[in-house]
Amino acid sequence: SYGKKCCLSLSPTMRTTCLIFCVILAVQGAFAAWPPSDSLGCSGTSNQLPIWDNDPKFVLEVPNGKLFEVNSVTPSIYIAHVYGTPYEMGYAHGQMLKTPILALFGQVDYYFQREAEKYVKQLPSWLAEVISQLGVDAALDLTYTLTRDFIPQHFKDEAQGMADALGIDYLQVIRINLFPELIQAACSMMGAWGPAISGTNGTLYQLRALDWDTHGPFQDFPLLLVYHPTQPGSNAFAIWGWGGFIGALSGMSQAPVGVCEKVWLAYNGTRPRDGYPWHFLMRDILQFSGDITDAMNRIINAQRTCSIFMGLGDGVNNQFRVVEYSHDYVNFFDDRNYPAYPNHPLMPGLVWVDKHVQPSQDPCMTNLLKQNYGRITPEVIIRQIVSRFQTGNMHIAIYDYAEMDIYLSICSPVSLTNEVVNAYDRPFAKLSMTQLFAEPRPVNVPPTKA
Repeated sequence: SYGKKCCLSLSPTMRTTCLIFCVILAVQGAFAAWPPSDSLGCSGTSNQLPIWDNDPKFVLEVPNGKLFEVNSVTPSIYIAHVYGTPYEMGYAHGQMLKTPILALFGQVDYYFQREAEKYVKQLPSWLAEVISQLGVDAALDLTYTLTRDFIPQHFKDEAQGMADALGIDYLQVIRINLFPELIQAACSMMGAWGPAISGTNGTLYQLRALDWDTHGPFQDFPLLLVYHPTQPGSNAFAIWGWGGFIGALSGMSQAPVGVCEKVWLAYNGTRPRDGYPWHFLMRDILQFSGDITDAMNRIINAQRTCSIFMGLGDGVNNQFRVVEYSHDYVNFFDDRNYPAYPNHPLMPGLVWVDKHVQPSQDPCMTNLLKQNYGRITPEVIIRQIVSRFQTGNMHIAIYDYAEMDIYLSICSPVSLTNEVVNAYDRPFAKLSMTQLFAEPRPVNVPPTKA
């Protein structure tokens, strides 16, 4: 019955196939092959839904952009390719997705006001007071005032291009794109390589599971935004998020380098806001870093603001680092120096942080990694780790660096009965980043007005 519920969240063309798939699995007793969830301290069940690898369908093109969609889930995952200068890419983004972006922006203000009380405890007291007295918009405007001198010009140019295409004020675009400076999410991350994935091709697998409120407007507008910048020194790269958002919460580059993050609630140092917004820094790592060493140097030299855990993956050297990122200091951890404790032993070729406050007392993710150690693959992560641990309720990205594939899932829209199917219990889409990064720029497309 649970698989049936998930299948019903698919598009009509995929629903029948999914239901047949679930019946076959039930007949074969697929779920019985694994020990009961509670034996490992887990509360979830295995995700046995299909992993779709259909080619994205072409939708439209504009002078500096192409739009495709993956319609195996509802709503469709859009894939937007943008090309050229920062302004041109921002304009193409807004031009191709004007209707959904304006719809999202129209709902976000109400959402921020509604949810503000949940997050003020994570903020410096003075910023929480601004929200209490003047509202979230005032806090976002103040955040821009404090960060403006540290935001690279290419972000400002891109935001201006989007604003022009949407026909709205530049500050409205910037304000919405700065909300991660106010709200960080409780997420899980992992890097697995070498002996942790023995028996598979030599590679690095990176997990990014975003745990966040699933009753907002964001999951209605999922977008994989693929950049093809002409700015010198740039990589092609992609960020997994929502229409209108230009910072990186999750992403992978052609280098290849990958990023992810989670909130660091146990940090007790200073938390100023006059600095480089962390999600813009993570995107610059994707665009400009060729390996993990360069990414680490960018972090060290940045004027940092918030306290987060950051995940850095390097497909050139098959390395992964968990970063304690804060204004006061930075620490880099791998499989040899991560602070071990009874519920988090050191395991060669494996580094992870679960969704809880660290050090975590939840045994589930650790036990699942122990159980699957030596045979971790993207399919194992999907079927036996994120779903059983129940992490990644909002969205999930898994990066396979050797194959240059990315696996994506997004939670369902909120139903009329206020129910949501979480991303870890939904079908995943598998996409070739090699093909996406090689998508040619549109030619001979007549200019059109936004």
